[in-house]
Amino acid sequence: MRKFTFKEKTEKTKKYEKSKKVNHLIFVKYKGKSKANIVLYEKVNGKFKKVFGCIGYVGKNGIGKKREGDKKTPTGTYGFTKAFGIKKNPRSKIKYIKLNKYHYWSGDRRYYNQMIDIRKVKASRSGEHLIDYKPHYNYALAIDYNKNCVYKKGSAIFLHCTGSNPYTGGCVAVKQKYMKKIMQTVDKNAKICIYPK
Repeated sequence: MRKFTFKEKTEKTKKYEKSKKVNHLIFVKYKGKSKANIVLYEKVNGKFKKVFGCIGYVGKNGIGKKREGDKKTPTGTYGFTKAFGIKKNPRSKIKYIKLNKYHYWSGDRRYYNQMIDIRKVKASRSGEHLIDYKPHYNYALAIDYNKNCVYKKGSAIFLHCTGSNPYTGGCVAVKQKYMKKIMQTVDKNAKICIYPK
């Protein structure tokens, strides 16, 4: 796999090397169509060192998300809001939610782009019934795209496991073994940086 040489990688690395909180960076370098190179970095003695790199996938229609349903992955730098999955906790450093049949990522206007438990809130079952997405959500990290939950701007953007298709609906996907490693490595202050080729 070729190393990242694009300008944003250098800028972000330098910026977060100065941060006392950010110790993990995930770079998603778009390669065209729905393919991307994914690299996980961890800060060691004040410098980011590569943990691993792998092939990953983005939205079926590429990157540059603007609205719900465009099948594009957002670009830019984001954090993670929560860890969850169908499988048992893989020793995630971010607090882990094991999914059950009551968990939805809501499409309702009131709870848009939020994980809800339909036993606890009055909402329709629109959106994603998370436990149905096997193997995609065996392990997943929620990316804080549209953190203000603007209706129809786009929701349910995750870093998750790959399925049978070489693309996603707008998320970022890697093989399960890499997803598990990511969850065992990154903490709540990690950043994911998604950029064009």
